[in-house]
Amino acid sequence: MIYDEELLPWNIWRRRFLVFIFLTGIVCLTLLPLWQNIGIQPTLFLIILYHWSLYRPDLLTVEQLVLISLIQDGLYAYPLGFSALRLLISYALLATQKRILNHQGFLWVWGGFSIFVLVDALIYAMLLSCVKSEWTGIFPLIPGMLMTTGIYPLAVWAMNRFVMKRLPA
Repeated sequence: MIYDEELLPWNIWRRRFLVFIFLTGIVCLTLLPLWQNIGIQPTLFLIILYHWSLYRPDLLTVEQLVLISLIQDGLYAYPLGFSALRLLISYALLATQKRILNHQGFLWVWGGFSIFVLVDALIYAMLLSCVKSEWTGIFPLIPGMLMTTGIYPLAVWAMNRFVMKRLPA
């Protein structure tokens, strides 16, 4: 097989475009009326942020993270940059723990994810409190945190089985 250098940038941009479409779909998936009917809204994007930061950092660039978070700000009517600041802080904290969590068993990684969700909820509560100029609290976020942590194994299994195989390497 001949290595064609001209096709390499095209493959990178195609992969980034497919990842961007997938991430935008995940952000839009959290807006379904199903979550409003049951009264709990999981943060599905945190699952992808955590999993890809550990195992596939090439798929989630900082530029894509900022672009997706700006779309999320528009969809959720947050102030511009709110989600970007939240996700970049979470991404930076996760980068410090990547070396530790990368070679652990699934239960340790899942436990790390539950701690990551708790820290992200604290960051979210603090940022939202700054925007509203009053303490919003973390207790209303607990059902969503538990649901996000409970969905993690199924979401990772589905992502590894269906999504990761279809993305070009």
